[in-house]
Amino acid sequence: MKQVLEDLRDGSIWVEDVPPPQLRDEFVLVRNRQSLISSGTEGGTVKLGRMGLLAKARARPEQAMKVLQLARAQGPLTAYAVARRALETPIVLGYSCAGEVIAVGKGVDHVRVGDIVACAGQGYASHAEVVSVPKRLCVPVPAGLDPDRAAFATVGAIALQSLRVADVRLGDNVVVIGLGLVGLLVAQLLRAAGCRVFGLDIDAGRLALAQQNDWAETCPVGAPNVKERVLAWSDGAGADVVIVTAATDDAGPVALAGELCRSKGRVVVVGRTEMQLPREHYLFKELELRTSMAYGPGTGDPNYEQEGHDYPLPYVRWTEQRNMSAFLDQVSRGRIDLAAMITHRFPLDQAADAFALISGERKEPSLGILLDYPKVASMTNRVNLKANAAAPPVASAKLRVAVLGAGSHATNEFLPALARRDVEFRGIASATGVRAVALGKKYGFAFASADVSEVLSDAQTDAVFILTRHDSHADLAAQALAAGKQVFVEKPLALDLVQLERVISAFVNDTQALMVGFNRRYAPLAVTLREMFMSRAQPMSVAYRANVGYRPPQHWLHHPREGGGVILGEACHHIDFCCWLIGSPVISVDVRCLGGSSAGYLREDNVHVTLGFADGSLATLMYLSNGAKAFPTETIEVSCENRSARLLDFRRLESGHGLHRRTRRLWRGSAKGIDQQIASFLDAARNPHGFKRASYIESSRLIIEIDRLLQEQLVGSVEST
Repeated sequence: MKQVLEDLRDGSIWVEDVPPPQLRDEFVLVRNRQSLISSGTEGGTVKLGRMGLLAKARARPEQAMKVLQLARAQGPLTAYAVARRALETPIVLGYSCAGEVIAVGKGVDHVRVGDIVACAGQGYASHAEVVSVPKRLCVPVPAGLDPDRAAFATVGAIALQSLRVADVRLGDNVVVIGLGLVGLLVAQLLRAAGCRVFGLDIDAGRLALAQQNDWAETCPVGAPNVKERVLAWSDGAGADVVIVTAATDDAGPVALAGELCRSKGRVVVVGRTEMQLPREHYLFKELELRTSMAYGPGTGDPNYEQEGHDYPLPYVRWTEQRNMSAFLDQVSRGRIDLAAMITHRFPLDQAADAFALISGERKEPSLGILLDYPKVASMTNRVNLKANAAAPPVASAKLRVAVLGAGSHATNEFLPALARRDVEFRGIASATGVRAVALGKKYGFAFASADVSEVLSDAQTDAVFILTRHDSHADLAAQALAAGKQVFVEKPLALDLVQLERVISAFVNDTQALMVGFNRRYAPLAVTLREMFMSRAQPMSVAYRANVGYRPPQHWLHHPREGGGVILGEACHHIDFCCWLIGSPVISVDVRCLGGSSAGYLREDNVHVTLGFADGSLATLMYLSNGAKAFPTETIEVSCENRSARLLDFRRLESGHGLHRRTRRLWRGSAKGIDQQIASFLDAARNPHGFKRASYIESSRLIIEIDRLLQEQLVGSVEST
């Protein structure tokens, strides 16, 4: 299928052939008929792409700060490489569209195949021939309403939510500052609600449009007597409510809103607008400032948007989905005129020309810009990136590998390391297909897909790297093993014992290698540390402190199904390392998390795990999120036979025996062993005889047991309170 993408390096727009998205539970597959280009949000994204690096950093200070933090932790070269790869990743555009349902996932019961629906959501309702949209961001279109009108549902919901935040009443005097796409919809909705409306803008054409259609009284925002005109219009009282829909870095609109609003009135700011409040107006008038972020309650809540859990109507009357339906109802009843707002239509293939209007390349007034889609979309699951990608299998001296997953770990760490090895890239798959195509082209893969079965069924693939989210690891590993592949799977291998047994039972022969991404046992200084104590005759003491930093409760790692929690999702690294370092069977386990009220921290993110080994050794893991960022992330201390060693972030190894002390440093290369583990797996995939996969399986079994003990403790503490 075809999809509109942006290159963030220079802001260029193009239409790319990508695999269509796959159907998921609680999602709907829709063949687009029209999608709406947002001159505000998407125009800002295009303008950002055309900025220089310094200007990009100023425009996105939060992202720039992340790069600086990475530079402090891993060095400027690593930070530069990560930032460069982020800029190379295509940006998916669009968040408001309408089309025909072609498939519904499990749990979807409000629409059926063949229905015409309106869709919302950045990353979901994209400018693409086929989109996969969560059911809560998809609503049926009223009978008889054209899809090109329904494509406005998202921006209509944004406009409608601002009215709900403003709490306007029949007869209120409302000033709208900014008569762009959202502002004009706000004006029309206010009129439909029985309010008196006054509109301000810098664009004479938009002022004339609002005036001619009787949507609002208007005045240029820069008029010298704008305050007097608003006072005269409101019989000297001033505005009851001012709604600011002007997307700007200038605080002028918010300051003007304070001047125009009556005492004890309300100012509502919609979207991205600089907010600096002049004290003389906001304080002395006792004005109330409210913000309206997006479509309504549910915005940004993964439980609502991705999991499909609705908010009970008696308690949350208007959600994202209900706002979209309410807006379309007003359009279908003729109370909102969208025909006058549609200024341009372009076929999908001419998307670059459409975006030239909002970027300023084409000096032509525009407002509502629609993209029209062909009636039949290409649904080929596989996009060949090389001319001979689908050729019959031929003998190859190189190991032929495929990759499932194209997230940040694959992009920033794994694929660059894998590309340095002498392998032949076959297929790459990701959830949307966009990243798969981008990375596939960059690294020379033969084909890309959003369907993992395309990769697993490829007869020319020898080995598969599974780099997806945690909840899919066991199922994909089992499928790959059943297909006869050599398998590398990122940690964790499984989230429970049922999944683990499914993987174990999937081996079709004894020559299949299975390696789990416990890369720390391959770190160069870790190998040196282990060799130092290899010939010991006494038990050893290991203290491993993981200073991981705070993650909010809504972080995906905490999701019980998708992330599995911190023990399964991250502390597994440290548990496996202790087992590998000591090299003796575990015979006892004790798990304790921090007690108290847990105010300001998460108990399950602050855990002590003590492992007892058959040879008498002890290992204590302290997995902590309440530590200082300035301290090392991972510190390992070992004591045995009057010798001591300390490994700091796998880059500095301090060792001592008696009065002698020595320090080794790793100045370059893969500190945590990713490069070395990839090399080891490729060797095993080429010659799997004698490969010991049991240690990975036993570590996985132990980690699942530790997580079970932690969950029992957490449940017990809740019941006791």
